[in-house]
Amino acid sequence: MRRKLQLFIVGIIPSVITPVITISCTNKTAYLDIDKISRKYLKNLTPNQIVSLHNNEKLFYYFEGQKKVYFDNAIIKNNKIHLSKNNLQSEFVFDFHTQQYWKQIVNQLDNIKIIENDDLLNVNEMMTEYSFDDIDNANGFNDEWVSLLSSIKNKDFDRVNDPYFFDMQTIIFRMIQDANTNYFFMNQRRMVNKNNEAILLRDFFKTFYIQATTWLDNAHLKQREIFETFLTLYLNKFNINVSKVVIDWDNAKVVQSYSQSSEYIKFQFKDILDFENKSILNPQNRKLSFYINGFRTYQTDQKFGIGQEGLQEELPLFNEYIENPLLEIDGKKYLNVVDNINYFIKGAKSFEYWNTRGLMYLFQTFKDEIFHIQIPENKKDEDAYYQVIDFKYTDYLKTDQILKAVVRVYKKNNTYQDYVWLSSNFDDHGHRLKGRILTYKNENDLTSNDFYNYKPDLGPIPNGISLQEFLIPNSIAFDLLEKAGNHLESSFEYWNNDIRSNFESSYLKNDSYQIKLLTAFINNYWLSYALETKENQIRSGIKRIDIEILNDTNQIGRLHLKLDFMCYANENDFDFKNKDETKKASLYLYWNGFKGYDTSIDKKMFSIDKIEIKDI
Repeated sequence: MRRKLQLFIVGIIPSVITPVITISCTNKTAYLDIDKISRKYLKNLTPNQIVSLHNNEKLFYYFEGQKKVYFDNAIIKNNKIHLSKNNLQSEFVFDFHTQQYWKQIVNQLDNIKIIENDDLLNVNEMMTEYSFDDIDNANGFNDEWVSLLSSIKNKDFDRVNDPYFFDMQTIIFRMIQDANTNYFFMNQRRMVNKNNEAILLRDFFKTFYIQATTWLDNAHLKQREIFETFLTLYLNKFNINVSKVVIDWDNAKVVQSYSQSSEYIKFQFKDILDFENKSILNPQNRKLSFYINGFRTYQTDQKFGIGQEGLQEELPLFNEYIENPLLEIDGKKYLNVVDNINYFIKGAKSFEYWNTRGLMYLFQTFKDEIFHIQIPENKKDEDAYYQVIDFKYTDYLKTDQILKAVVRVYKKNNTYQDYVWLSSNFDDHGHRLKGRILTYKNENDLTSNDFYNYKPDLGPIPNGISLQEFLIPNSIAFDLLEKAGNHLESSFEYWNNDIRSNFESSYLKNDSYQIKLLTAFINNYWLSYALETKENQIRSGIKRIDIEILNDTNQIGRLHLKLDFMCYANENDFDFKNKDETKKASLYLYWNGFKGYDTSIDKKMFSIDKIEIKDI
């Protein structure tokens, strides 16, 4: 049925855009602003839909010299649009076909059906309030909602060609669904201007990308204005002469779904005005409550959720500044990444599934080189570029599975604004990073019970694995160390387009990117385990492993390294590095296999020199 409707809506696009035919005592010619919208979209609307869209978005204009001047108001009279601004009056006849109005009837089969009919209808007859239980049970325009309407009306609804029905809450639900699915009157592939750009909806967030509280704040007034514009448009598919809806946003409330998976905005109408700016809403209907559905919530255990405590951020969310941004990652010469955060999300047991501490080291080290965030069309006039300036750990979920980036938005007027961006929103998949491994097992022996991954009934983290146990020679740790080293064997580009055994170890310095990469892989593999973690303290134990090259001129073909195991400063340590950190241990080892190395010394890639573990 949906396919049939879309075929019905598609029209032939005129190859030549012509001015609207006008009759005007002032000899002003009205033009359609094809920089905003084209006939491709308008020809699918009723006359009142077009007029209401103009009254909210200003589509028709005339020239005053070389300047565009938009008409203030439009109204339908005798199937013509009458345009006005101050004392100027202009009338135009449509130069394209428009659609008929709808009417809801009970047909011969005693079913409720939508037909094409121009009869004038009363908006008050569609004003019905429903209980929140009924609202939340359906949570949108779907089979459950239509089934509820059927039970109330004691009649079936004819859904051929996928219409919506003469009911305010139903129309709100349908408009939100259409916006979220890019369908019907909210289809941005058809709501385009001469350049095939969807201008009218480019600032509008799909509800599942934004919180209800954000949608209601002062910075997001445009969201509410667009909602009112297109609700008016949807209403005018019926011949009810609605020019404007006036919603009491000041007293709107946020209501969480019973499932805690989404939120609603509950609101009332202050008024509904006709095209002569007269009220057509009865006073008793101003007390009725309606709901906008599908808003994202973070105070949930479900997808995108960060636990029952909800967000604890001083900065606004970057993904509520621009809709559904993507953190693009280009590994350049460092990593074979031409993707996004998905590159770091693998099978649950895999050590290629990155944890927060490994990713923190990698991202902080290369943040000025590997990230890119595109500026959306609706921000290109004001924003110069976006830059990730920092990463921090978070307390969300109490499992150390979510990082956050601090994104700085640089404006073209030389100002900037900082935003926070949770790692679960780096794309639209809601990924959580790898939880800590609680038992010292190799990858093949691990089970789901060995991971400290979030679940609603998860208890506090237990005491972790001691470094004395972890750093036993020839144990799992050193297998993983070889695995980290093997990542740098995989590309000639790391070694001047040659193999590592032909590369002089003396060329490497502490700030060489090869050392930084090795450090990132070691942090990811070794800190997958809960090393030295204290019971009920998720930010305790080993936070980071730093590598330093030691000067040892007597060693040919090998690099002498010191690995320092740094502990969290305290439970409130969310920074990559902190001046109050303490060192728990140092591991001294050799990285073998560079040019001139004598393999008779040790055939392994790494040789242990000594281990120093402090009792702190």
